Amino acid sequence: MSLRRFFRRRYWDAERVQEFETHIQNEIDDNLARGMTREEARRQAYLKFGNPIRVREEIWKMNSIAPFENFLRDVRYAWRTLLRNPGYALVAVLTLGLGIGANTAIFTVINGVLLKPLPYAQQDRIVHLDQTAALAGPDAIGLSVQEFQDFRDQTYVFSDVAEYHSMNFTLLGTKNPERVATGVVSANFFDVLGVKPVLGRLFMPADESKNAPPVLLLSYAYWMKEFGGDRGIVGRAFELNDRVHTVVGVLPSLPEYPDANEVYMPTTSCPYRASPKMIADRDMRMITAYARLKPGADVQQANTELATIFSRRAAAWPKSYPASAGFAPQIAPVDRELTHAARPTFLTLLGAAGLVLLLACANLANLALSRQMRRAREMAIRMATGASAWNILRQLLTESMLVALAGGVLGLVIAAFGSKLLIAYAARMTPLSGEIRVDGRVLLFGLGISMLTGILFGALPGYVASRVRMTSLTDAGERMAGSESGTRLRNALVAAQVMFSFVLLMCAGLMLRSLYNLLSVDPGFKTANVLSMQVSLNWTKYKEKPAKTAFFRQVLERVEALPGVDSASFSWMVPLNSDMGRMSGDLMFEGQPIHPDQPPPQVDYEVATPDYFHVLGVPVLAGRVFTDRDTLDTPGVAIVNERLAKHYWPNDNPVGHRVSTDKGKTWITVAGVVSDVHQYGLSKEAEDAIYLPVYQFDVANTHLLLRTSRDPMRLANQVAAVIHAIDPQQPVTDVRTLDQLRSAQLGTPKVTAILLGLFAVVALFITVVGVSGTLALSVARRAKEIGIRIALGATKERILGNVLMRGMAPVLAGLVVGAVAAVFATRVLANLLFAVGPNDRLTFVGIAALLLLVALIGCLIPARRAVRVDPMKALRTE
Repeated sequence: MSLRRFFRRRYWDAERVQEFETHIQNEIDDNLARGMTREEARRQAYLKFGNPIRVREEIWKMNSIAPFENFLRDVRYAWRTLLRNPGYALVAVLTLGLGIGANTAIFTVINGVLLKPLPYAQQDRIVHLDQTAALAGPDAIGLSVQEFQDFRDQTYVFSDVAEYHSMNFTLLGTKNPERVATGVVSANFFDVLGVKPVLGRLFMPADESKNAPPVLLLSYAYWMKEFGGDRGIVGRAFELNDRVHTVVGVLPSLPEYPDANEVYMPTTSCPYRASPKMIADRDMRMITAYARLKPGADVQQANTELATIFSRRAAAWPKSYPASAGFAPQIAPVDRELTHAARPTFLTLLGAAGLVLLLACANLANLALSRQMRRAREMAIRMATGASAWNILRQLLTESMLVALAGGVLGLVIAAFGSKLLIAYAARMTPLSGEIRVDGRVLLFGLGISMLTGILFGALPGYVASRVRMTSLTDAGERMAGSESGTRLRNALVAAQVMFSFVLLMCAGLMLRSLYNLLSVDPGFKTANVLSMQVSLNWTKYKEKPAKTAFFRQVLERVEALPGVDSASFSWMVPLNSDMGRMSGDLMFEGQPIHPDQPPPQVDYEVATPDYFHVLGVPVLAGRVFTDRDTLDTPGVAIVNERLAKHYWPNDNPVGHRVSTDKGKTWITVAGVVSDVHQYGLSKEAEDAIYLPVYQFDVANTHLLLRTSRDPMRLANQVAAVIHAIDPQQPVTDVRTLDQLRSAQLGTPKVTAILLGLFAVVALFITVVGVSGTLALSVARRAKEIGIRIALGATKERILGNVLMRGMAPVLAGLVVGAVAAVFATRVLANLLFAVGPNDRLTFVGIAALLLLVALIGCLIPARRAVRVDPMKALRTE
């Protein structure tokens, strides 16, 4: 039977009625012509053709599809039932809409970040190659050019290996001088990634030859931002490092990986990478590598081959690879590199949103169960008139599915807006945030979760309704219907709600404690009223140290003369700037020899001008700070932090001791000790650090720091104008206050804590409503019993205690189960927490007490109604 005939049954019915009446009338006329009376003629005509009602029923049945007919009948009945109960329908749709919306919004992010394929050809075959040294910590230390060549020439599991590192250079030829992030890559880099340009071409091997004309590739984002998508950009020339570079192509819109570069150049165009010293020195590590696995090869085989290469290296160059340093290869698939920071956070949030939805389902199931108990007589009548248990179950499931689908539509609307708000949040953890959007997979997820939700909260009430007894046809039977089993089911649902709430509240409580701990961290410096801006000098224009020193002195002199500027300083690093990598290196201590098999200690380096510690408000614990007299013509000096001083001079004053930054070739004297600074993040411990004066140390990549007496951002343009007056071609970029950098450090944990907190508040509210509603129904059903007890002399206190005990029993059961579940559930938060354990006892006790208190308040409302029951009215209703 076709759907076309099914939906045109009324048309076919009307046509057959007309046809049947025509045949009857013709037969009557023929019978009259034969001499019959009109009554007899009519009777004989109907005897020949049959009962018209039965014929129409048979035709209607022939054009019907029974399952579809039953489904439409159930939908129409469910729709009418929900319209008669608009309060229940509205609450159910809103509750499910919020739950489904939260889940779908987070799934939208997970879909864009974790599930969508990367825009690279055969992404599963692309890997990132690097190395680690246990002494330097778990982070990768990079590769030298020599080490990269080992990978390229000695491996057989890779079809191709490409080189990469990123630096900042001054670009001339645009509206204003710009400091652009530049990816320095081998000619085959984009071939390894499997990327095709949107304009022009990619790099070719000829571009990487020593005397090749300098060329550039533009990133898609930079092309759109700076040149408005001008398709004539290919062939334009720009000046970079005092050399004219020609744009040969524009890359497609890709995730900003490995870094957010604006332009790309071949390795031979980078003055630092192309220097003979960099190429020849095996210990100068600043690059990384990407490779494409050959067909049939896997990461395990690559690890085995790299381990063999490392063993050959250690044997050939023992000084570069001391056994105690723990050098080891590091290989990771690119897709994991892109998502490793975001994966645990968003999977945790999805789990939390899922718990909220389960909690909503339990609450709605409780609510639907209450409605079902009130509809017991209706169900008994339907079963008495021929409805089967399956018909009843199907009907109630249809009602729940209708509510769930309506909630799903609302949820998709919420998800569409919510996912947009989460894009900036995701961008803090992964460059794939640009892939987040509502697509077909998200819509299917929303539909699927809506249908699953409808089944979850509709199955239990439907099952109870399908087992209703005929005694429900009487008033007493209706009150007794499902009284015992229904109460047990409702209590079980309340316990489940408390369990889900406990787990959510524990997760939210731990994240809030972690955030509080982060907010309480003393960074070691004062962030208020401090402005930072990047002022990195042109590599070629400021080759000589005197030129750099003259520039620094002029800028500081003029900037400090500006109204509102208290002090200013140049430095290599900016504290809490997460965009900058760690600057560390070897350090030797006079009088503390190092065993030949031991590598020298690793410390963090910072280079600064004299007022650096005053600008940041870092306390000086001993000795002095730098002065303008600490120049190339005076003995070298350094300042160490308190942590380093305690490690290497635990029982002595470090001032006056000497250290070497170049493996003992020259020695510099410690002039002072300052307190520790959290250089790389609030959640990271301060490391051993040494500070060197700018005027004695050659540095070009610098930041200008200013302490002001008013809003620092208002002075940004004036400071930039001063710098441009000294050097019109000097870019000023990355203008931010230290307060903004601190806020950025707290951004991700703060949003995570807020989201989990919102989920927990919703869960707590739903749980209180569920506990209170369950107890209220129990009190209403026990009104006669309570009235009899009061009539027989039971005190109000006894009645109150009895009702509260009944209401709190499922709460206590849920707390016990929830505590056990939380022990395992909170372990997934371990990597997201700071200074608090996943099973923190204080948080456990606090959350349990909060849930008990709130549940007790929820129980007091119906309990107070119980003690006000009038015995005479309760008995008269019988």
